[in-house]
Amino acid sequence: MMKNLVPQKSPELLLSHINDDYGYAVNCSYPNSFRLLNRSQFEILQAINGKDDAQEIAAQLGIDIDTLERFLSLLGKTEIISFTDFTTPQKPTGPKSLNFWIHTTNACNLGCSYCYISTLNTGKGMTDTVRQQLLAKLLEAASVRGIKHIRLRLAGGEPMGQFAAWKSFIPDARTTLDYVGCKFDAGFVTNLTQLNDEIIAFSKEYGIGYGVSLDGVEAIHDATRSFRSGCGSFGIVDTNLRKLLAEGIAVSINTVVTNLNLLGLPDLTRYLIALDIPFRYSIVKGEQINAQLLDECLSESYEIMQDAIEQGWKFSQRYQFCDLKPNELGFQTCASGFSGGAIYIDGSFKYCHVQFGEQTTSNQSIFDEGVDLVDMISQGEHHEDAKSDDCRKCRYRSVCTSGCPVYRVNGKDPQCSLYHRFIPKYYELQARERIKLLKRS
Repeated sequence: MMKNLVPQKSPELLLSHINDDYGYAVNCSYPNSFRLLNRSQFEILQAINGKDDAQEIAAQLGIDIDTLERFLSLLGKTEIISFTDFTTPQKPTGPKSLNFWIHTTNACNLGCSYCYISTLNTGKGMTDTVRQQLLAKLLEAASVRGIKHIRLRLAGGEPMGQFAAWKSFIPDARTTLDYVGCKFDAGFVTNLTQLNDEIIAFSKEYGIGYGVSLDGVEAIHDATRSFRSGCGSFGIVDTNLRKLLAEGIAVSINTVVTNLNLLGLPDLTRYLIALDIPFRYSIVKGEQINAQLLDECLSESYEIMQDAIEQGWKFSQRYQFCDLKPNELGFQTCASGFSGGAIYIDGSFKYCHVQFGEQTTSNQSIFDEGVDLVDMISQGEHHEDAKSDDCRKCRYRSVCTSGCPVYRVNGKDPQCSLYHRFIPKYYELQARERIKLLKRS
C-alpha cells in the first residue's frame, strides 16, 4: 500500500496542457515515458507537491484511493513520479552493436558548392584490398568482442557510382557475419541521381535502405544540388524517390537547413508529408544562419505538420529534428567514440566523417595490427563528453545530448535556445497525434 507515501514528480518532468480535455507528461530523463493525460489525470499530476501523501491527494481530488494508487503505480513505471529516488541514465560499459560511416569514394556527379568533403574528386573509390580488410575487421569484432549487430552507412562522394563493388561485398559480409551470430545491415547515403532496375532488385533482396539528401522542392534543390553542367537534379531525385517507395524499399530524407534553403522549408514539408516518407531536418553546422527566419520557417512547417496530423499523418514515425532523441533518449549524440566512427577510402579511421582530409590527433587505420575495431574506437579521439555545465544540468540533456561533439561551441550546441523552444512543440504534436488516434479508435 502506498497511501501513506509521498509521491514526487521527476525533476525532469515536462507537464503541459494541449486543450481543455488533454495534456501530456514526459520524464525527459527516462526513455519512452511520454504519456497522454485526460483532464483528471492531469489534475492528479498537478496536485503532487512533494509534501502530501497519496491519501491526502485522493481526499483533495475526491478520488478513490485504490484508483489513485493504480494510476500512480503506472506513472512510477517510467519515473514520471516516484516514491523513492529517481534513476540517473548511465552510459553502457561497452557496445553491443557497431555503426560505421564508410567513405566509399571521393568522386561525385554533382557540384554542390557547400560540400564539406575537402578531398572531393581527388581520387577513385575504395579498393577491394581495403574492403576485404574491412570485412576481416568486422568479423574480428563480432567473433572476439561478441558484437551482435553491425551497420555500415555507405557514403561519399556519391556511393552509387561504386555500386558494383558493394553489390559483391554486402552478400559476402552478411554470410560471413551471420556465421558468427552477427546481423549485418548496409544502407547508402546518396544524392539518388543514379538508380536502375538492378540496384532496385538488389536492394529489395538484401534489405538495403537509402538516406537521401534533399535541399528543397524543385528550384531550391536545383540551385544547391546541380550537376556540373549546371542542370538541376530535383526531377531525377523525385522520380527515383517514387520508384523506391513503390517498391517498398526503406528510404528517408535528410535536409540540412541553411540560409540558402530555409525559405523553402514549408513547401518541402508539404511535399514530404504528401510522399509519406520519413524525413529529418538538420541545422547547418559550422556557419551562421538567420535565427529569426529559421524560427519563422520552422514554426510554419510545424503548423503544416499539425494540420497533417489531423488528416492521419504519422508524425512520430515520420519526422526527426536534428539529433534530438525525444523518446528513446541517449547518453551521447551519435555512435562516434563509443560504438562507431568513420572509415576513409584508404582504411584510415576517424572519429567523424567531417574530418576526412584533415590532420587529427589520432592516426589509426584498419590495417593496424593487434588492434580490433572496438579498441580503435576506445583508443581514438573522444569529443562526446565535452559538455558545458549548463548542458549537464539541463532538463533536456538526454534529449539533445549537447548536439554534434565536433561542432559544439563552449561545450554546447549552437542551436540550444532553438531546441528549448521546439522540444516542447515536438511533444505537443506527439500528443495531438495520440489524441487523433484515440478519437479514431
